[in-house]
Parts: sequence; structure tokens; C-alpha cells
Amino acid sequence: MEPLAEKSIHCPFCDARLTLLIDESVGAQRYTEDCHVCCQPMDVIITEDMDGELSVTVEQE
Repeated sequence: MEPLAEKSIHCPFCDARLTLLIDESVGAQRYTEDCHVCCQPMDVIITEDMDGELSVTVEQE
């Protein structure tokens, strides 16, 4: 089973607070996911620092 982490973000369109499940075993990644509230597509950008810590940002597509 892959290690999943919950990350709280805000939609860049409607500002709704959302929780994303992030697969931490993949490391840095970028993908598109629709907001669960307003259905607008947002780019999810996951970066990894030198210590292996992941951070999540979202942008309008």
C-alpha cells in the first residue's frame, strides 16, 4: 500500500477549502484536478525540498 498524506489547499477559483490525498512515494509531480466544489480545473504542483518534505500549491489552469 502506498503512503498517502492529506494536504489542505484552497481552490484558486472559488477559494473553497479542499483536502487532497497525495502519494508521497512519487515525490515531485504536477497534475490537473477539478475542484470538488466549483468543478474548475486547477493545476496541482507538488515540489520536494532537499530534506524530502513535500509542499503543495494550486494554480488556475
